[in-house]
Amino acid sequence: MTLQTSLGSAVQKVDACIELFCKSVLMLSGFGLLAVLVVNVFVRYVLEGSVEAASELPTLLFPWFVMGGLVLAAVRGNHVAMQLTMHMLNPPGRRVLSLFIHGLSAAVFAVLGWNALQNTLIAHDEVSTILHVPGSVGYAALTLAFSLLALCAVTAFVRFGVLAQPVVVDLASAEGAIV
Repeated sequence: MTLQTSLGSAVQKVDACIELFCKSVLMLSGFGLLAVLVVNVFVRYVLEGSVEAASELPTLLFPWFVMGGLVLAAVRGNHVAMQLTMHMLNPPGRRVLSLFIHGLSAAVFAVLGWNALQNTLIAHDEVSTILHVPGSVGYAALTLAFSLLALCAVTAFVRFGVLAQPVVVDLASAEGAIV
């Protein structure tokens, strides 16, 4: 097995793991948000009471839901994609623009991830009023999102730069426009 084959396989596995993780996060947080809404409506209108934690749970789950969606879009090629510009360029131009976008994205998201980690550590001392959950839970979603976005940009950079895979633009694809 050549180095390029091994590297291509590793990049593919990393992307598949990130996609599976993000789909799981989306499902768990999405169903969690839906469950909170259903329980809150049931308790409020059927039992004529209230769930005190109903206001805090969406605040904890929503950042994870957003993180899952953003990173899933990135791993599928729908993040920071200048689709029309890419479509107008010839294949070498697409490669150059793609490498620029993914290289810049990797650097920017790595810096943002580092700064988000610092904020996560600071926010850990804050706790929510009712559930007493550390404030770092929401910031952890942000930190993880930036870190995974940087990793997705690196894998794309390796695919298009090192492995010289063609930058294919499919404007009609719902799964990913730039793959």
